[in-house]
Amino acid sequence: MGNDTVHIIGGGIIGLCAAWYLKKEGYAVTVIDKGDLKEGTSFGNAGMIVPSHFVPMANPGVVAQGLKWMLNSKSPFYIRPRLNQDLVQWLWHFYRSSNHQHVKQAMPILYELNERSKDLYQELSSLENFDFSFEEKGLLMLYKSEKQAEKEAKTAEQAKKIGLEAEILDSKELGKLEPNMDLDVLGGLYFPGDAHLYSNKLMFQLVGVLKQKGVHFLTNTSVSDFSFKGSQIEALISENGDTIPVKNVVVASGSWTATLLKKANIKIYIQDGKGYSITLEKPKTRPQIPTILSEAKVAVIPMGDDLRIGGTLEMSGISPQINTKRIQGIKESIPRYYKNIELPFTDDKDIWKGYRPCTPDGMPYIGKSEALSNLYVGTGHGMMGLSLGAITGKLLSEVIMQKKPSMDLFAFRLDRF
Repeated sequence: MGNDTVHIIGGGIIGLCAAWYLKKEGYAVTVIDKGDLKEGTSFGNAGMIVPSHFVPMANPGVVAQGLKWMLNSKSPFYIRPRLNQDLVQWLWHFYRSSNHQHVKQAMPILYELNERSKDLYQELSSLENFDFSFEEKGLLMLYKSEKQAEKEAKTAEQAKKIGLEAEILDSKELGKLEPNMDLDVLGGLYFPGDAHLYSNKLMFQLVGVLKQKGVHFLTNTSVSDFSFKGSQIEALISENGDTIPVKNVVVASGSWTATLLKKANIKIYIQDGKGYSITLEKPKTRPQIPTILSEAKVAVIPMGDDLRIGGTLEMSGISPQINTKRIQGIKESIPRYYKNIELPFTDDKDIWKGYRPCTPDGMPYIGKSEALSNLYVGTGHGMMGLSLGAITGKLLSEVIMQKKPSMDLFAFRLDRF
């Protein structure tokens, strides 16, 4: 086994994109996942590629608003109060990061990450064997109140300063963009440069093509520990006690990454943000442009002939439990903005849930470990995991190949807190 061998822990969009770019360069790649690669956070998300999401989650407004939302079980953002050291430390770093200086520094970086990732997805969509409904139709941020209108106007100004096209539209202009929708809104902010894709199709197609190209997959295999030799990882140890010899290791296991890295004495700050979505198959009416309902923080996304509705950020610990009050909050928001979308009754089995790995400063972890010379990490993308998947995979491949990364990785270093 040579140095051009890589084992990737995590078969989500980050892991698969890293596998794609490494395999293109001739590396022998093995992807290890605790599941069967038929579901997970990358499968049921909103599928948005969002240069418009240039403001990090850690910003001054979120702290005050988050305290109010925590008191409402149906709110978009909820942290279940609990005595947990990791959560307390995360909240402390989140509070410290929520300042104007951090926002100013982070905005152009997040914008560039998303723009580069969009270009890579567009390139991927043009290749043979890929048809995942990539479309560059933009993103609408619909709002109902004057207060939210002021916030979106400020966002539009910030966007233009970093070179991002943004337009404030009134209700009549929105009606021309979405002639089939009966909207009950004051106005909207339109980002024409955003894109979206059908995440399920992308994931299944990536897995299929990677298998054809010789990438090896170990599914239903949970890595629980490492074996070390000096300053390197010598082997992975599965929950069943199996030993997997390795040369290079990428940990891209989402919300589980922090727990696994503790086995390597590496501390990163991650809290899972559970989100939910419902996919309506071939509804009678649906918007043509991906949309976020600003006050409700709910995404309404056309995917092929289907419609996916999703939202909430629930930090309650990794648990399969579905919070029905939060689902109800999502469903109740739809008729407040759209008068002609019918939401059928949904059983729990129809509700998708996923865990978004959130960092305290809203910036991902991307890069090489300082402590272990053959360990690389890609996680912490929060609600932009799909959006940033392609560029993260590309950057990780560049670092592993010892090429100069196409972006400065200083803001994403593992030891920044």
